[in-house]
Amino acid sequence: MKAEMRTEVMKLLDGSNKSHRTKRPKPPHDVLLLNELIREYLDWIGYKYTSTVFVAECEMAKQPLDREFLIQDLGVKENEESKDLPLLLGLVETFKNLKTA
Repeated sequence: MKAEMRTEVMKLLDGSNKSHRTKRPKPPHDVLLLNELIREYLDWIGYKYTSTVFVAECEMAKQPLDREFLIQDLGVKENEESKDLPLLLGLVETFKNLKTA
């Protein structure tokens, strides 16, 4: 509830009320995926206020995309260790491992 109140206050402060805002073009698919990865990370790390404001500012759906959909779309393979971690962290680890290989 606090996060929603902060989101509404932020909208008022920055003039981002939907009625006053110009229509933004729909972001490309990759931007939507990236936003979902960021949201999943923010929720996992416990940044609830930040996540709520981020979702509102990006005009994302309140309900996150299904993790299985993200895994399939990104071509990520999960294991027992990675299933409880945010996908963004898994991608960072993958790139670090590629760098050292």
